[in-house]
Amino acid sequence: MKKLLGAFIAFLCFIGAVVFFVDAKEESVLQSKEEVEIGVPGVTGYSITYDSNGTEIPGLWVEPEDIDGKLPLLIHNRGGVGESSLTDAQELKNLSYWAKQGYVVLASHYRENAEGKFEPTHTEDFVRDVLDIKKVGAELAHVDEERTVMLGYSRGGWMSLLAVQQDMEVDALAVIGGITDLKQLYLTQPEPFQQQIEQLMGEPGGEQSWYRELAPIHWVADLDVPTLMLHGERDQTVPVEQARVFADLMERNHDLHRYVEYENGDHGLRLHFNEYAPEVLNWFEKHLEEK
Repeated sequence: MKKLLGAFIAFLCFIGAVVFFVDAKEESVLQSKEEVEIGVPGVTGYSITYDSNGTEIPGLWVEPEDIDGKLPLLIHNRGGVGESSLTDAQELKNLSYWAKQGYVVLASHYRENAEGKFEPTHTEDFVRDVLDIKKVGAELAHVDEERTVMLGYSRGGWMSLLAVQQDMEVDALAVIGGITDLKQLYLTQPEPFQQQIEQLMGEPGGEQSWYRELAPIHWVADLDVPTLMLHGERDQTVPVEQARVFADLMERNHDLHRYVEYENGDHGLRLHFNEYAPEVLNWFEKHLEEK
């Protein structure tokens, strides 16, 4: 009888272990990955999907080909609303620069490219995709999630700041051409661009308006992460005056802040990559070393 009871208990333990394993597998944030040929020696790129609050979000993953030990994670937040104008291969090729510097890079294509209609109900909804892509990094055995940095361009700069405001843990942040005053941006844009902004947050003053609550200029005190801001003097999309006002507020509220303005620089600093890339890397390395 005791032998039968012991065998039965062992069987239950085995079933429990199997169920736990299956459940753990089902709960993986990373849902799929497909290698993409990008033609850059020394790096490997993937198109991925990952779970964010029950929705499969498309994204990108690029990393060095030869990995020895654990690497820091770089979360990259692109600009624009809707689909990227670049293919995954083109995007990955652009991201490969950061992978060559020794980072595992993850980038989201954002929720509006996965759902029929984006209907936020909380502040976190606007940046949930970014918060959850960090969980993908946590699942990768060769990633040291305790060493995480974030880089954002334009809309992605705003999302990076919002992610920090929503308590995402990163060691350093770099923002290029970032949006910090949403209503001011809306009022200075032509109608087609205003319509893109409305897709995300409605019209200013409307029933579903989020312009004040989501604007970093109104919660500077919450941004307690070392922040590097880079902006072009001739930015025609996000006026440089907006960046200067925000930089002044950051200077008053935080010690670990740096603002760099590029003479004749456009939105995204497309002609200044060789100048700003070392600036970003030095900023990241400095604050990762201080851990």
